[in-house]
Amino acid sequence: MQYYKVLIYIVLSISALFAQSAVELDSLYEIGNQAMLQENFETAIENYEQILTQGNSHPDLYYNLGNAYYRTSQIGTAVWAYEKGLQIAPRDKDLQFNLSLANTRVRDRIEMPKTMLFLEQYRALKKSTTLIDIILIASAIFMLGAFIYFLKKYYRWQRIWILRVIITFFMMSLVIHLMALDKYFEISDTKEVVIVQSEVDIYSAPFERSETVLFRLHEGVKAEITQEQPGWLEIILIDGKKGWLRTEKVWYL
Repeated sequence: MQYYKVLIYIVLSISALFAQSAVELDSLYEIGNQAMLQENFETAIENYEQILTQGNSHPDLYYNLGNAYYRTSQIGTAVWAYEKGLQIAPRDKDLQFNLSLANTRVRDRIEMPKTMLFLEQYRALKKSTTLIDIILIASAIFMLGAFIYFLKKYYRWQRIWILRVIITFFMMSLVIHLMALDKYFEISDTKEVVIVQSEVDIYSAPFERSETVLFRLHEGVKAEITQEQPGWLEIILIDGKKGWLRTEKVWYL
């Protein structure tokens, strides 16, 4: 009986800690929101960042934090916050709009090279969905095909069009599962950063010398990491330009 009392005490203590933590997070978020209404953006940023440091994230949190950064002319960190929010909710219209607005204030205009229309549409579709979204859609189509197949067997339907429908559903499920695999490898293999310093020199090698400067970038530019060394990152832009920069100049996505 003593063991049960100890177990109940532990469970209640853990529950109380979680409840207290939730109240603290709600309080920080509310203080941040009130600071935003009063245009006290630095206080809002401080409270929102405290929530993030505790390992919590939400699209609304990143949206508000991005707005606070933007209102204090921190364009690089605003872009970072909106991008982080879109990783969680890629179809959020408010995040999409504010990201496009912040990108208009990014000094560097880096355009992706033109490619086939099909590939552009595929990339846009993949970008607008999460991995879970794709898996759920593929699984639902597979289950629907399997259900129709079960009905065909049970009721001994012999019509050829029913078989074609079943095959179509299975093929669609296969294609979407392959898309999910592509999305998974993209998430696993791709590391991206956003430049948050106002100006950053990009070098041809991981050391700072005036003769090794290739070009200069400004806050808000997003890039993909290709190599990492202590204190340094090699990045590649969407137009193919590559170079090295210091890690403290960027925030990881």
